[in-house]
Amino acid sequence: MQNPTKVSLITICSAVIAFNFASCKYEDGPKLTLKSKNSRLVGEWDGKIIAGETLESDAEFILEFEDDGDMKVKFSYSYTYAGTTYSYSYDELGSWSWEDNKETLELKIDSEVTELSITRLTSDELWAIDGDKDRWELEKK
Repeated sequence: MQNPTKVSLITICSAVIAFNFASCKYEDGPKLTLKSKNSRLVGEWDGKIIAGETLESDAEFILEFEDDGDMKVKFSYSYTYAGTTYSYSYDELGSWSWEDNKETLELKIDSEVTELSITRLTSDELWAIDGDKDRWELEKK
């Protein structure tokens, strides 16, 4: 004989799990993940394409997202002119937050706000489109 309470509990648990999986889809994936969006986002990301520009081997763009909403940005590049190599680098502190039911990531640095519409967020890939329709692609370090 089957216990009706047990069936109801299994049904409820299945519905909750299905809802959680359905709510973590982005245009380019992943289709299924057990990790929350926050846990996938938090960490250090290495920029490959930033605001539509592919970074050359002599440039580095790092975004580090922290659990508490703080963010660090590091940009550096070097070039050689007349046999001398010059290097430039800067670090900025800012904050990040989710918008639009975690579909958009809002980055704030000083008074500048950048909104990124997430198209893919896995444990090691972050793809997005900014307000100017420029592509961003980052890989987790």
